[in-house]
Amino acid sequence: MEAPVGIPAPDEATTGPVTVTPENEKDLGFDYSLSFPAILRDLGISLAVTTYQAGGMCIITSDGEDAKIASRNYRKAMGCYVHPKGMLLAIQHQVLAFARAPHLIQRYYPKANYDDLYIPQLAYFTGDMSAHDVALMDGNIIAVATGFNCLVSMSPDHSFVPIWKPYFISSLSAEDRCHLNGMALVNGRPRYVTALAKTDSKGAWREQRRDGGIVIDVNTNQIIHKGLSMPHSPRVYQGDLWVLNSGTGEVGIVNSLGFQSMIYLPGFLRGLAFYGPYAFVGLSKIREKKTFGGLPIEEKVHELRCSVEIVNLQTGLWEGNLVFRKQIEELYDVQIIPNARQPIVTGYDQKDDLQLLFDLPAPARR
Repeated sequence: MEAPVGIPAPDEATTGPVTVTPENEKDLGFDYSLSFPAILRDLGISLAVTTYQAGGMCIITSDGEDAKIASRNYRKAMGCYVHPKGMLLAIQHQVLAFARAPHLIQRYYPKANYDDLYIPQLAYFTGDMSAHDVALMDGNIIAVATGFNCLVSMSPDHSFVPIWKPYFISSLSAEDRCHLNGMALVNGRPRYVTALAKTDSKGAWREQRRDGGIVIDVNTNQIIHKGLSMPHSPRVYQGDLWVLNSGTGEVGIVNSLGFQSMIYLPGFLRGLAFYGPYAFVGLSKIREKKTFGGLPIEEKVHELRCSVEIVNLQTGLWEGNLVFRKQIEELYDVQIIPNARQPIVTGYDQKDDLQLLFDLPAPARR
């Protein structure tokens, strides 16, 4: 995308620099291991972390010595998906599409050190389908519609279009029958999904949350593993199918031998991303006991942690973390923003940046 040129500036107030201080928008309390910012710096990445409980997305960046968090307001932020041209974000009743616009940084943020920029461009109003994981498939936005127990595609003509459902779901209805939640892609298409139970009636999964979790192969529509405790965030990385056994605090691989645990972490696990030799894992506390109470992780740990943990895949060892101390108690997703040490994501509700930032096409050459 080319930077707009030759466009008159009618008002400096609407085309001049924008002043934002996203790090101060929420009084976030957090600390981190000395290794955490160093790993982000060495990899040349930042993290996008969503929290539906606190209603936002946190962009975690590093200068090598310190980690910083820029919080942006998005009501009930859930699944996030970063791709070369932008980012997707599922929020309450909507799925948002952001465009990458690094060419606007110099115009609007000339005094900042940002090296990438994401701006909201499209919003799909889906209603309360309870979107969890989101992704791109053949250029189309797809999502796990947990409320309707199926995978869906965004549509300009409908709230959404169902494209796949588990074989044991008898009909599409807004009843959250099995709590379908996670989606793993292979070659750009959904290949594996996780659900909290093989159930086909409204909310029935709640009675099996301790050990009823399943992994389904989308291609065959068959269950390939069962007996998990509230599994989340299936991801295929380097040929392995990784799954968070959230209710036990275990990160592991599902293969022909079953679930092979790699490491145990002291929290309810949600959010998993990979980069190089590292896995980045989201941990949450458990606030709502009716839904999450009685899980094995509560028997292991007296006080659960809300954090992002770094695990070395080559050694299976913990290497660092960032821990949230106040405001944020539950995370949903963790995504890598590659090749960006200081990206900025413009807020949906913040006044000073999105409303004063314009991305116009380059004028036609004569």
